[in-house]
Parts: sequence; C-alpha cells; structure tokens
Amino acid sequence: MVVITTKKPVEEVLNVLKDNNAKKLFLVSCGVCSALCQTGGEKGLEEWKEILEKEGYEIVNGMVVDDVCDNREMAKVVRKNDADVQEADSIVTLSCGLGVQSIIQVLSKKYPEKRVFVTNNTEFMGMTERIGRFYMRCRGCGDCLLNETGGICPITTCAKSLMNGPCGGMVNGKCEVGNYEKDCGWVLIYNRLKEIGRLDLFSKLRDPVDWSESGHQREVVWR
Repeated sequence: MVVITTKKPVEEVLNVLKDNNAKKLFLVSCGVCSALCQTGGEKGLEEWKEILEKEGYEIVNGMVVDDVCDNREMAKVVRKNDADVQEADSIVTLSCGLGVQSIIQVLSKKYPEKRVFVTNNTEFMGMTERIGRFYMRCRGCGDCLLNETGGICPITTCAKSLMNGPCGGMVNGKCEVGNYEKDCGWVLIYNRLKEIGRLDLFSKLRDPVDWSESGHQREVVWR
C-alpha cells in the first residue's frame, strides 16, 4: 500500500510561507511513499532546497526520513537534531498529510509554536503499476468486502460505490462516469467471481454502506 501524493504548485507553497513570515526552514522529506511518487525522497529534497534558497529562505537542515508518519521515528529525528529544530521557525515536509500531523504531534510537547507546512497534496491509498501510474484500491472504510467480491473492492472500483451490482450506466463493460473509458467495477467483480467459481456471491444482497461508521475521528486501539 502506498499513500499517493502529488506536488502542490510551487507558488502556493511559497505564498503560504510568505504569509506566515517563515524565514528559517527545516526540511523533512518522506523516503517511502512520497519518494515513490516522486514528490519526496532525495530528489524532492534537493529540488525544494534549490527553490527555497533562491527565494531567500535559510535552510537550517534537510533530511530524508523513511517513516515521517511514524511518531516514534519523528521523535528520534527531533531528538537527534534538537538544535536545528530549535533554530528553525518552520518545518516543511515533503510527505502526505499524515506526515504533517505526525510532526506536529511530536513537536507539540517541546515546540508547540513551531509551524509545519506541506509541499504535497494527499490523493488516496493506492497500488502501483509502474512509476507514475497509481490506482486507488482501498478507501479504508473499515468494513472490508474483499472476501465476498473476489478481492476487488466495489467502493473504489465502482465510480458510485454501489454495493449490489452495476447501474444502468454500464455499457459493454465500461462505466458511464469518465465517458466509458474505464472498466465497470462490478463487471470486474463478476468476471473474477466467475473465475474462482463463486458467482453465487454476486447475487448476495448487501446493505448500503453506513458511512457514519467509517467517516471521521476513527481509531484502532490494541487492547
């Protein structure tokens, strides 16, 4: 699984930094998901260093961290680079939104005044086919149906997230959403269930998704 990110327009990031009167920056670049999406990693770090230095910003430090979204990993980074973190007025992260929030949580105890800004937009959780081509395959809804749908998710492969087969907008196996260029998710599910000899599951009636149970403020706590 990869958290798919895309680059924000450079001007948007520069405007945010200007509006917040940022001057001294500590750069943190994701070395895993964002690196794969070419929005982070070493390459992204060097690109942003060059852009920011040309704009007159002082780069106090810059590093690639494999798990920016892991509070434990970021806590180690902050401890090892405490002097640089203290000197910087802002942290700029080349990561997904999880990375931003992880850094904020880690800094909140000792440096609550530090501002954290992000250079990327978070798109979705996805799978990779090759560099530059990613597909959303999981929405993290908390009620996985893959055992009943041949391992193909109707929430992400059906444009309308239907639970009981295709709608009337399916033509020759293609979805009306997007001008019939993409496969209908439920046709994919049907074909997969046929391959594994479980077409009986295709006729199973399912309740609509209860989005109130898979919406906001979710957490998983191991007891």
